[in-house]
Amino acid sequence: MFNKFFLLFKKGIKNFLENPIFFIIRQLYRIIFILPFQIIIWVVSFLKPETKLNPNQPNSFCFLITSVIYPVMDKKITYGSVRSVFGPEDRAKQTLATIESVHLRAPGAKIVLIEAGLQGDLPLDLASKVDQYIYVGDKPLVRRACDSRFKSLGEAVMLLSARKLLTQEADFYFKLSGRYWLDEDFDLDKWKSGQFILYFLQSDYISTRLYGFRKEMLKEWKFALMRGLPFSLIGYAIENTLARFIPKKYITAIEKMGVTGISAANTVMKE
Repeated sequence: MFNKFFLLFKKGIKNFLENPIFFIIRQLYRIIFILPFQIIIWVVSFLKPETKLNPNQPNSFCFLITSVIYPVMDKKITYGSVRSVFGPEDRAKQTLATIESVHLRAPGAKIVLIEAGLQGDLPLDLASKVDQYIYVGDKPLVRRACDSRFKSLGEAVMLLSARKLLTQEADFYFKLSGRYWLDEDFDLDKWKSGQFILYFLQSDYISTRLYGFRKEMLKEWKFALMRGLPFSLIGYAIENTLARFIPKKYITAIEKMGVTGISAANTVMKE
């Protein structure tokens, strides 16, 4: 505990010396905005009924595929100058591969495509290839979040917006990033034991390309996404905020996800 505190203190001193004004503004933002917001969310979540856990293994599955086929291209993001090297047609083909991989690796699972791009009419008739198509790109808050410099903010807001419109029910939900696909290492049986199944890249950082959770955890998932919103505005990744705000008692770590894809920067990722 002391070592962790010392490392945080050392990091704080380093950040202050590098840019004192920015450091002070960040701390004021934490006190004035983040702290009250966290208290409100905590109170609301505390007052909700206690989650009743189902001891049985899940029998039905649903994949929530996030997609932005038509992204805004003329705005930079926090970790790079280019949002994507792929155009809409290529992004649509990659997302189609995502959908087909679910049919292949998880037969019988329901598929929900959540689209937050600039237009909802997609190439390759993608909407007809899933069980539910949710377009949230026409919602002002989603549009502002997805077009901002903060990619994690866009993902969180689009998921929260789509959650209200979700009609597909299942015992277990996967969140899968569009343009990534389930590969030969994906084993559905390894996802059946646990409430939240997460793949950790670091102790405080998960992969959000694919993760899963029980139906009973839908509210916990919503609150974790909400608690991360103000942190996204100062550059925190959703991979970090979900690892921080999903209750540890519900988390089960998985050693291999079984997912492959091509990042927006044209880099093959396999986890």
